[in-house]
Amino acid sequence: MNKIRNMRVLGLMSGTSMDGLDCGIFEISLNSDYVFSWECVDFNSISYSENMRHLISMALDGNSDCIRDVDRKMGKEYSSITEKFIRGRKVDIIASHGQTIAHVDGVSTLQIGDVKYLRESNKVPVISNFRQADIKANGNGAPLMPFLDWLLFQKNDNDTITLNLGGVANITYIPKSGIRGEVLGFDTGPGMALIDEACKLYFGERMDKDGIHAKIGKVTDEVLMELSTHKFVQKTPPKSTGRHEFGRGLAERIISKYSEISPEDMIKTFCVFTANSIAENINKYLNFTTSDCHLIISGGGVHHPVLMEEILSWSILSNITTSNDIGINPDMKESLLMAVLGVAKIANIPANMPSVTGAKEMVVLGDILN
Repeated sequence: MNKIRNMRVLGLMSGTSMDGLDCGIFEISLNSDYVFSWECVDFNSISYSENMRHLISMALDGNSDCIRDVDRKMGKEYSSITEKFIRGRKVDIIASHGQTIAHVDGVSTLQIGDVKYLRESNKVPVISNFRQADIKANGNGAPLMPFLDWLLFQKNDNDTITLNLGGVANITYIPKSGIRGEVLGFDTGPGMALIDEACKLYFGERMDKDGIHAKIGKVTDEVLMELSTHKFVQKTPPKSTGRHEFGRGLAERIISKYSEISPEDMIKTFCVFTANSIAENINKYLNFTTSDCHLIISGGGVHHPVLMEEILSWSILSNITTSNDIGINPDMKESLLMAVLGVAKIANIPANMPSVTGAKEMVVLGDILN
């Protein structure tokens, strides 16, 4: 049996919110029988500078030369951030997701944040590029979170659905049987992306902090109806998405088309659309028993009270909590995922989920820079 015990890992995640780097130091134990335990040593979400957020936006729309330039600068930023976060503490490996710039299901994926700078400054192996191996196995390459969700909840006595509210929203369904091949997972559509983009466009603010704008808004049915017909929301899994479908482009188009609608009404409508798309996907594509299913919500979206209220109002489930209630900081989960994927790579343990991505086989994820 291939054992890895008490490996200390720095997990780094920059998600579709694109607002900062989640940094977590974890003690991870994982073996080839998928017996798993973990402990958080330290965690912090460190915001990017305005300049770095601007560079990421440039890379999203840029040519190959621009992307290479931002890849290098972001790698240096990661190195600087992590050096301050680690503060001389020992880690065995670093696992870095990087910032997704482009992703086409089953075709290609691109994350930036050159890891050579992390390797040079920390003198430990760095694992990255976690999506490519699944694509080579004819999978979508995303989402990655269902592997961690399965490890965490495979022994639950009830069906479990997890909902992660980052820039996009993704769900994982773990049946109470715990059988890996029965796990489902996919993106449902926007998480915080449209709400955040609207706040930037209307107010120059990064987010709708505490739901201050959505709280005083009203839903515009015409906009909600148009958004609800979005082809991705209606698409059958497996599927994943990103800001190319639910980012600035869509927000600008809708805001321009409905310029007579107040900012608060538009933001409230984006909240309702987001909640509605999540509920529709859960109800349409997951086979669960209403009375025996637990919905656990994590990600930055848990801090938006209006979105959370809308999710509760749309859901047919009564047993709904945040991951805080089971001892997992809602902001921390994605960096924990990276740490676990890093350990799985070192231990040569397959970490993709073919029932989720459509891959033809289980494969080991990630590349190591020693």
